[in-house]
Amino acid sequence: MVSNHKKFTISAPTEVQFDITNKCNFRCSHCYNESGENNTCQNELTDIEVEAFFDDLAKLKPFNVCFCGGEPLLRHKLIARVSKKVKNSIPNLSIVTNGFLLTEEVLEELLDSGINRIQVSLDGITKDTYEKLRLVDGSFEHAMKAIDLCLAHKERLKSFMLSFIPTSFNTFQFAELAETMLAKGVDSVRVQPLMLSGRGRDNAETLKPKPHQYRQLVKTILLLQSKYDSNKISYGDPVDHIIRFGKYLTKVNSNISVKANGNIILTPYIPISFGNIKNAPLSEYWKNGLSGAWGHPTFQEYTKHINVVEDIGKDISGFPRLWHDDDLSLDILKKEVI
Repeated sequence: MVSNHKKFTISAPTEVQFDITNKCNFRCSHCYNESGENNTCQNELTDIEVEAFFDDLAKLKPFNVCFCGGEPLLRHKLIARVSKKVKNSIPNLSIVTNGFLLTEEVLEELLDSGINRIQVSLDGITKDTYEKLRLVDGSFEHAMKAIDLCLAHKERLKSFMLSFIPTSFNTFQFAELAETMLAKGVDSVRVQPLMLSGRGRDNAETLKPKPHQYRQLVKTILLLQSKYDSNKISYGDPVDHIIRFGKYLTKVNSNISVKANGNIILTPYIPISFGNIKNAPLSEYWKNGLSGAWGHPTFQEYTKHINVVEDIGKDISGFPRLWHDDDLSLDILKKEVI
């Protein structure tokens, strides 16, 4: 039964983050969702199920759909196929990648299909620093080649950005990395703090920056923002949306994530799902109250435990372990909707 949540509901999500796979060619020591090893890898959506999902998204017309992972390029043929389906309905089609599998041929295929925003991970300006985190020999060279490839086709992209995860051994390189990459033509560099979830929590002792390193990094970001602008250098707080939507915007959520196994979640940092696109289209869940799901009492109880970045991924009594256990299911099509 649907309550009067509808008076608050927007017609569709504006942002959809989709883990097209959680399989990965890397085993990065900081990976928050344990890509390549987590519990969704053996139960992923089939190509047919993904295509049906994108037929539904074409009707919903979100502003942006981002292909995430895992490493999305492991399914680049499928990405190209479904992007062609929706490129006239969805203005922004984004992908985040480690760059290892990005060749000229793959990039051309993605661009032709409608992908117009690309983010490549770059966590160091030298091979030793980068590969200490990524753990794959030759991965730094591949990342740099991927960056050069994207820059060579930049006129076909709305945005080309890099992401940087700070660790105890790379923060001192951030200024050089950011200035070098901006000079090359990258649109922006985004920093997000190390999340102590998945392998990031397992390896926290060696990875977590010291307080003085974080302070120096923030000073560096502020200096670079004054030299360029905040659109060129940004700092993302993964807890910010949990506090905003969890406390103040419980009825008006506009962002949705869909996991590789089809689970519909509000954020990848809370192990609670509100349905699965294998059971019904996302549009059906949206019509039945998904935008107001932040206000669900059980979900609210979990959000009380998340106040700082270090809280993401910690064990919370009575709830599944993030990315270890199956999500707690609160399927809104099977229950009375709040």
